[in-house]
Amino acid sequence: MPKFKYKANNSLGLKVSGSVVASSENAALSELRMKGFSQISLSQSAFGGFLADLDAKLKKSTSSTKVSLSELAVVARQLSTLVNAGVNVLEAVSDVAVMVQNAYFSSVLLKISEDVRGGSNFSDALAKYPKIFDNTFVSMVAVGEKSGKLAKVLSDLATHIENSVKLRRKIKSAASYPMFVGSFFLIVFCGIVFVLIPKFEEMFASFGAELPWATQVVIDVSHFVVDRILYIVALGVLAYIAFRIWTKNPEGLKQWHKLFFKIPKFSPIYTKMVFANFFQTLSTLIKSGVDIVSSIQIAANTVNNTYLRSILEDIRTAIVGGNFFSAEMDKHILFPKMVVRMTAVGEKTGQMEEMFLKITDYYQDEVDAAVASISAIIEPVLIVGLGFMVGICVIALYLPIFNMANAMVNQNV
Repeated sequence: MPKFKYKANNSLGLKVSGSVVASSENAALSELRMKGFSQISLSQSAFGGFLADLDAKLKKSTSSTKVSLSELAVVARQLSTLVNAGVNVLEAVSDVAVMVQNAYFSSVLLKISEDVRGGSNFSDALAKYPKIFDNTFVSMVAVGEKSGKLAKVLSDLATHIENSVKLRRKIKSAASYPMFVGSFFLIVFCGIVFVLIPKFEEMFASFGAELPWATQVVIDVSHFVVDRILYIVALGVLAYIAFRIWTKNPEGLKQWHKLFFKIPKFSPIYTKMVFANFFQTLSTLIKSGVDIVSSIQIAANTVNNTYLRSILEDIRTAIVGGNFFSAEMDKHILFPKMVVRMTAVGEKTGQMEEMFLKITDYYQDEVDAAVASISAIIEPVLIVGLGFMVGICVIALYLPIFNMANAMVNQNV
């Protein structure tokens, strides 16, 4: 099919340009008008058909079916801006679909606009794509539609997703350097054990001299690893398989996730990160008008730790039975007393939204401090460990050479 280039005004009156593939000029005009464009001018390339086919093939080969949180945040922000400006949802989704760079995401948004044009609610159309729009997104949009505050809800969603992206970036940033140093540590260890020590051992064997105990220990360690490397690898593979089988079982996975809250030094940092995500989602849902029971259920589903998720589900069930959220949290040691007390105050004063926002701010500050402490704790340990290993090996391997040099000097004297 031929490919047409167009220049037009979108629903906001802004000049836009692009290209569209259609069977004819009239079909291209119809498609653009359906997207809310006006004052359209079209031009067809002499190689339109060839370029369209090539473009389709390239898109098919390079397009991804993944949508990042950053892309989702941008779309939510754009939709909020358009809806807040008075553009109806159908036109807003169609306009944003044209601007999205991700071909797969753009096609999904166009399908959603078609569903809305066919009479579906916006939230129902979004619910067809759970891998892109999770339960939190869909539930909040549904509340926004019912309350007539869709623009505000979309703005809150965009802020929520942007904060989630920032949190993930902080965690990745904090973990990247220790992972790099740890990988370098492993490479250096393998180089010393499999290459450096055997070379020195051959040299020492040619001397025929008795080796110092430190040198002999280092060589024995190298022999142990090299001679049994297949057994070590096999043991590691078996351990990994056993671990996967154990964690495939829901109860096993729950017990494994429970350990995350008991590891010294690590568990306080992990707890803050998990609660930061949970209370951020919870506060966003409450702020948008979702009831507390549904909010806890939806926010719990965003928690990857199955042990904590089971606790939150028990709390939700107890709240349905008439108990207070704060009282149920107080039964579990995982929830800090400060959070329990703040929630109790929110329940008494009817200001749950404000209290959850304060708890979210508290945990975000704590996560910032925790992320900084990760690097401060892990980096020196890895660097000192690497230096210690290299230093021991260098001293042990060069000690015989120093001894022989001293012996030669003494003989000459």
